[in-house]
Formats: sequence, C-alpha cells, structure tokens
Amino acid sequence: MIPKSKWRQYGQPGNKVKGIIIHNTNSPKTAEQLEKWLSYENKGSNGCHFLVDSNEVRKVMPLNWSVYSVGNGASFGNLDCIAIEICTNLSEREYSKAEQRGIELIRELMAKYGLSKENIYFHRDFQPNVNCPAQILKRYGTKARFLNEL
Repeated sequence: MIPKSKWRQYGQPGNKVKGIIIHNTNSPKTAEQLEKWLSYENKGSNGCHFLVDSNEVRKVMPLNWSVYSVGNGASFGNLDCIAIEICTNLSEREYSKAEQRGIELIRELMAKYGLSKENIYFHRDFQPNVNCPAQILKRYGTKARFLNEL
C-alpha cells in the first residue's frame, strides 16, 4: 500500500464503489515498481486502487478512498469507482497474463460489490480524447468485446 501520508495526494475518503475503471499504464514498470514510484517519487495526483502485472495484483489504495484517475477530481469516475491499472509494455505473453489477472480481479470486484458490465468503464469513457486503455483497445477493438470476457 502507498503510505497513508500520501493518500490525500491521490484522492479523498468516501468511495461508494458504483463502478470500476480500467486503465493501461503505458509504462515499462512492473506493479511493484509503479507502487514504489507512486509512494515516493510521483508529484502528480493521478492514482489507482490496484496495479496488475503478469506476476501479481497489488492493492495500493484503500477501496473506501476515492482516487483521482480520470481528469476532473469531482467526477463520478473519480469519486465512486475503483481504478485498476493493468501494466503494459511487457512481452505479449507477459501482457496476456497481466490482462487475465486484471479480468479475474474485475470479476471478483463485480461479485463483491454487486456490479454488472454496465458498471465497467474505460478511462476514455470519461475523457474521450484519451486513448486508454490503449492495449485493451488494440487487442479487442471495442469495449463491448472486452466486456464479453467478464
């Protein structure tokens, strides 16, 4: 987990968990490396709840905290959704593993919070000019095809 002293940099208390937002990192870093970066180096406010790579799922923020992951801090996506970053820039095999771990995590969270596919969002649903999750869009072509995996 990111140190508690940094939580306010990335969000605020009060997440009602009404959805899940999927991101791709577009970074060569692993989940562990990204957690360290968020914990000690990042000066910005964009964060997430989970980092997923081919080896693990790392919970980096508490789920009862809203996390700024899609632009405007006051949006539904930031205030009431769980943000998941799936690590990219891995080999095709490693990325496929990371994506499968991400899909499994999404399924678990959907069951835990009573969410349906209609509650699953891509970053670009909130910011249409942003091509995120780019790797998922490249592989599936459309959000609907990705949602068929859930």
